[in-house]
Amino acid sequence: MRFHLVKPKYSPSFPDDYAIRALQRGMKVLDTLLDARTPLKLEEICSSTGLPKSTAFRILVNLLQGQYVVETDEGYWLGLKLLRLGALVEESLDLKQQAHLFLTELRDQVNETVHLAVLDNELRVVYLDKLSTQHAVGLMISRIGITAPMHCTALGRAMAAFRPEDEIREWIQMNGLTAYTEATITEEAAFLRELRNIRSRGYAVDKGEYEASVRCVAAPIRDRTGTVIGAISISAPDNRMPLHLLDTPMAARVVATASKISRSLGYSEALT
Repeated sequence: MRFHLVKPKYSPSFPDDYAIRALQRGMKVLDTLLDARTPLKLEEICSSTGLPKSTAFRILVNLLQGQYVVETDEGYWLGLKLLRLGALVEESLDLKQQAHLFLTELRDQVNETVHLAVLDNELRVVYLDKLSTQHAVGLMISRIGITAPMHCTALGRAMAAFRPEDEIREWIQMNGLTAYTEATITEEAAFLRELRNIRSRGYAVDKGEYEASVRCVAAPIRDRTGTVIGAISISAPDNRMPLHLLDTPMAARVVATASKISRSLGYSEALT
């Protein structure tokens, strides 16, 4: 008896060619609006992209729902979501450039991997920079440009702790507190209590809550207005990190470096 592999018509885990083409068409519409530098009517978008009117309209409906485009009297135009994304990219690039020297010094001081990250609009951790040593953690998931969960990483909690608690509660209701290891905090009350502790002491720790064998300590970075805009961390395997990270020289160093970066961005401790 012979068995034949049958390709599923569609699976969210394995996007098919149709899904990829739809994404490409959506990006084509956005590129057309960007190049035009002015609102365009549906007919003009079809003319520029070569898309059938029905296809272009369906794409625009979805982009409107996602706030990636808006509809005006003059036609369709780029939406506020893209403006926020652009501002985040610009701010992140400035932050990465400003923080790099301080991160290098921190890595050389502790001889462990250091990270710089921000939170995106969905409260996901986005890695902007990663500086490793010769004995870096080989299996560490972090890579520049990828995302990680907020709730079970020191970087994520170091930033989320300074967001309004109502915002965090709403995020938990929508996303839950997924367990990645046995150490992950999965109860809302315990998680909110941990965020309050982070606000009080000024830094966060990860006791192997995202990667079981990796421990981490992170501190927030503030801009000139005092707003937390990012965080830095030290990460290492559990056999090279203190069993208790609170009140350790490792924690003091990451806090001191985060303060240096914040001051370089115009922040003054007098603001808090």
